[in-house]
Amino acid sequence: MISVSSIPRAMVLGTWAFGLGVLTVSGNGVLRWGFGAADSGAAGVFGGTGGDSLSTMQLNPAALTSLQSSEWSLTVRALIGQGDFERSAGGTSLDRSLGAFPEAAIVWRLPEQPLWFGVSFAPISALQAEWNYLDIPAEGSGVSYGAVGHESGFLALKTNAALAWKINSQWSVGASLGAVYSRVDFDAPFIFQTNPALAGAKVDLDLETDGWALSWDVGVLYEPTENLSFGLRLRPEVELDNEGSAYADFSAQAPGLTDPFNNYDASSRNVLPLMVGVGFSWQATERLRVGGWGEWFHWKDSFDEFAVALSGGSNDEINGAIGTDSPDDGVPLEWEDRIVVAFGAEYRLNEQWLLRGGWRYGASPVPSNLVTPLNASINEHAVTLGLGWQREDWRIDASYAVEFGSKQKVGTSGYRAAEYSNSSVDLTVHSLGVGVTRSF
Repeated sequence: MISVSSIPRAMVLGTWAFGLGVLTVSGNGVLRWGFGAADSGAAGVFGGTGGDSLSTMQLNPAALTSLQSSEWSLTVRALIGQGDFERSAGGTSLDRSLGAFPEAAIVWRLPEQPLWFGVSFAPISALQAEWNYLDIPAEGSGVSYGAVGHESGFLALKTNAALAWKINSQWSVGASLGAVYSRVDFDAPFIFQTNPALAGAKVDLDLETDGWALSWDVGVLYEPTENLSFGLRLRPEVELDNEGSAYADFSAQAPGLTDPFNNYDASSRNVLPLMVGVGFSWQATERLRVGGWGEWFHWKDSFDEFAVALSGGSNDEINGAIGTDSPDDGVPLEWEDRIVVAFGAEYRLNEQWLLRGGWRYGASPVPSNLVTPLNASINEHAVTLGLGWQREDWRIDASYAVEFGSKQKVGTSGYRAAEYSNSSVDLTVHSLGVGVTRSF
């Protein structure tokens, strides 16, 4: 069996989750904000109180009743990321920094009934980090896999159906039921963190898991006057229990093995947090609408640890050396609860053109001592701009957002090694969106 005393006390080079785009923003953690180009241009403030079909379907089903007619909406968003990682052994930049994804919704207003029904599809997380840097030799044993790629990805696609009921002129309620498809990808040197027999062992791990989970939301819309509305939305935790496969290279950790490679069945467990959102929308003048939206994310319980379990190892020599064919581990995350606030405005320039803008803020949920290039949800601000063109039943929208924050510096890392001690990560994300909406 491999002796723990001979194993480097090394840390995970990446603990979590990033798929189609680049890294993420503020207290939202791995979750997206702003659905559709129109709402994204106003920092995501109107979806909970009176947006279009796409933003209301994803944010507050009760707000479907704000739609004056049936409509469909289709948006494509692209993300461009810029990232730098620095430490004493040298620095590097993101290898892959471009991604794109679609999102769509259709809502029907039932004739002569105070009911609205809709279906939608959108990524609620589409994130990726791809870096290439040296795997520093571990303290004590000098175990290293050299200059290798460090990749992690998390994708969550939500498809849902929603029903909203306008109880009277002031109150509406709504509910949504859907399914979330999620996928976790990890390909980098991995260090066991909490497994009693393997804590500190380093392998080059390539893991892929995916699965489905149910998700539901409920919401309320209150409109005390025709110019003022308030929205409330709740989404409970979503448990993502995924299954897949993994391939582990033990060659640097145990160079005496005849065959250093092992294939496993794999499972991973993530939990999307309980979310509570509340906001307002005010038609201040005939041309100007302003709004605000705030959300609380209960990361503390859902992102305390990332659980990984491997089973059915195919290499008997490795299984005997480590004492099991089914190693598992729990990677500490210790994310903190966060509140994200956003303010935005929409100004009608004339009968056809609309100008939008907004700002979002939320402190990063990742403890500073657990930041690595692969889990750096460190951006705290987002500034947005949007433009809309409307004619008869058609509307075309475009949006731009930049997400940024201060450079995150790590003093003494909280993981099992000094590989990320005295390092820093700096990220900026630009996003562009173009959408088409038609009433019918």
